[in-house]
Amino acid sequence: MGRDSQFVQIGKRRLELSNLTKVLYPEEDIVKAEVIKYYLSIAPTILSHIKGRALSLIRFPDGITGERFFQKNRPEWAPDWLEHVALGSEQKKDYIMATEAASLVWLANMACLELHQMHARRPHHDHPDYIVYDLDPPEVYDFEGVKELAFNLKDHLESYDYQCFVKTTGGKGLHILTPVQAKWTFDESFEAAKNIAQPFVEKYKEATLNIKKDARKGRVLIDIYRNRSSQTIVAPYSLRGYAGAPVSMPLSWDQLEDIENSQAYDINSASDRVLEYGDAWEGMGAYAVELHTKRKAGSKGKVLEANKHYKSPKQLNEYSKKRDFTKTPEPKALFSGGGDTGFVVHRHHASHLHYDLRLEEHGVLKSWAVPKGLPSVPGIKRLAMETEDHPLEYITFEGEIPKGQYGGGKMWIYANGRYEISKKKKDGFYFTLNSPQINGEYRMHQMKGKEWLLERVDTPQIDWLSTPAEPMMADTATKVPMGDEYIYELKWDGIRSIIIVNEGEVNIWSRNHKNLNKQFPELLAADKAFRVTNAVIDAEIVCFDKVGKPDFKTVIHRMQRTGASEIERSSKKYPAYCYVFDLLYLDGRPLINEPLLRRREWLHDSIRKDMPYRMSEAVKEGKELYEATKKMQLEGIMAKDGNSKYYPGKRSAGWVKVKSKKTAEALIIGYTKGRGDREFAFGALHLGQYIDNKLVYRGKVGTGFNDKMIKGLFRNLSRLQKIDKPIDEDPVDIARTVWVEPRLVCEVEYSMITRKGSFREPVFLRLRPDMG
Repeated sequence: MGRDSQFVQIGKRRLELSNLTKVLYPEEDIVKAEVIKYYLSIAPTILSHIKGRALSLIRFPDGITGERFFQKNRPEWAPDWLEHVALGSEQKKDYIMATEAASLVWLANMACLELHQMHARRPHHDHPDYIVYDLDPPEVYDFEGVKELAFNLKDHLESYDYQCFVKTTGGKGLHILTPVQAKWTFDESFEAAKNIAQPFVEKYKEATLNIKKDARKGRVLIDIYRNRSSQTIVAPYSLRGYAGAPVSMPLSWDQLEDIENSQAYDINSASDRVLEYGDAWEGMGAYAVELHTKRKAGSKGKVLEANKHYKSPKQLNEYSKKRDFTKTPEPKALFSGGGDTGFVVHRHHASHLHYDLRLEEHGVLKSWAVPKGLPSVPGIKRLAMETEDHPLEYITFEGEIPKGQYGGGKMWIYANGRYEISKKKKDGFYFTLNSPQINGEYRMHQMKGKEWLLERVDTPQIDWLSTPAEPMMADTATKVPMGDEYIYELKWDGIRSIIIVNEGEVNIWSRNHKNLNKQFPELLAADKAFRVTNAVIDAEIVCFDKVGKPDFKTVIHRMQRTGASEIERSSKKYPAYCYVFDLLYLDGRPLINEPLLRRREWLHDSIRKDMPYRMSEAVKEGKELYEATKKMQLEGIMAKDGNSKYYPGKRSAGWVKVKSKKTAEALIIGYTKGRGDREFAFGALHLGQYIDNKLVYRGKVGTGFNDKMIKGLFRNLSRLQKIDKPIDEDPVDIARTVWVEPRLVCEVEYSMITRKGSFREPVFLRLRPDMG
């Protein structure tokens, strides 16, 4: 029988994959193809951590129950394109380095389940960029105890001004990493780790530094010896060769509190977690500090005198005093530069909106104006015009430069952190940005004189511009929440939409991922409506009646038109407006972790006046706005915490919906057969809602319909597939009930929810085709 193999194209590489159905995890029946799929799905994130690092490999050719091979040297049959590096003082070993998705696929095809990384990164293979503390418990040890010890060690490390990052090992324990500048040897880093760990184990008797198992006496080893040269740790997001296919998973410290063991994440859940919550270690390199044993008073960078091309430090201080932090929360964790490692990207709305990329070099900031912002994905090139060197003080400046001055206008910090040149070329250089806001690898290519091209090299894990994000949902309340942190907006009665602007092209998506471009042609002129190149915007499409109130029926009418002529007629007769209220992504970076006030400020600056796109204005007078909506019979208001983040697809207490009437969306799950005037239609609709993924019965609604609505609803119901009863309850009129697949969503008004869980006094308001 011939070997089971096939060729695949991964990026620019053509690979032969073999034995894809070989079982590598017998208990779970996980085959090699699934391992390859996992590493390919997590590639952008894992590469951001291991790219440029020498790897040691653990291979399981016959699965985890067979023989395992620990491999350091690159095999002779490895393809030429697979990057490698020779390391070691006496007997050098030729280590593999994974630099692209194809590298990971090739390794996975070799049944390499575990990737173990060196602590140093190209080009500093002799200088580690983090210190690791491996919490290794004995075989029988309560994981809650390991977690408690980890939090205590975190507090201890932070007292030395280190930033701590944690991950599960995928085995029994935890790894805590503290980023450091790649300036010191392994021996120096080890001595720094020992200097910290010794007093810790003296204080916490459940911990030890004794490497010998028989001498640990049931205590947790704080393994600092992994910081020696040639030592490794399992890479973040690497699989482990244990039953269950666990993953070594980076976590936030809040997430660590919620897990029950070090194998909480596996091949089936790890990549989904990253897509949902992002990489917990994103921007880790931005927090690199000097070893505490080497710290001394920092020297000041070179200071330039003021001239017409930039502002002096004195002038910058004057501008900074004018900032209003009640409108713009002060940026946190700003890096003020040092060691030629600092960078800042400014969003600068001068005479024309543009971005300024500034990289620290010899005590000043080398600067480029980038009109269209940072490229979002590989393959897109941006013009970057080199400008004058700027003072290092610019790296933390944000404010407004007075009109009439050079560069007059608002200047915001768009990203701030550390950068490193990863490769120099005759005509430019490659560099990486590490910051709380953006992380990526870029190439700067000099064309002629001061003209450069900027392009992104790495692929981000989430492509915000190709698939519409799930909109965030709000909590509900009957009273207006009060507090200085809140701002208040109208709750628009329209179609919730995600607007994606991608290289100047607009796509309008409903909340159930239907493209609405055809139905709303007046909303497609991105070049006239926006001051952005790329953006993801949360919004509501609204039509108004003759007295200027939002008219839901009309906007739904617009959405349901399909013919070109009727769309044209409807757009002229019932013009649509799009009220924008949040900004999830802007010109090369996601904004969901920025505070709402910052997102709104950038959104406001991105919308041009006198266009169908309008800013949903916010006020501080919540009660007054709510009373006005009741008086005008509008739907209600939204109360939003100005410091809150955006959680795509999740319900957040940061947003609170206060309706002037008590309404709810529910699924139509069936209907009773009509009698009398409704003999040829339905009598009442059975309603349900999903609560914690279970369909909960909410009773019936039989009022609120007119004849036209009844006929239209019955046509829609007749098209649905008939099903068995989907709920546990047996309604009194079950004999006259027809159950249908729960696809139609409607909105009802009600007085309260009864003890049995049904809507009391429900009145049908309308179908919600934008949600079904």
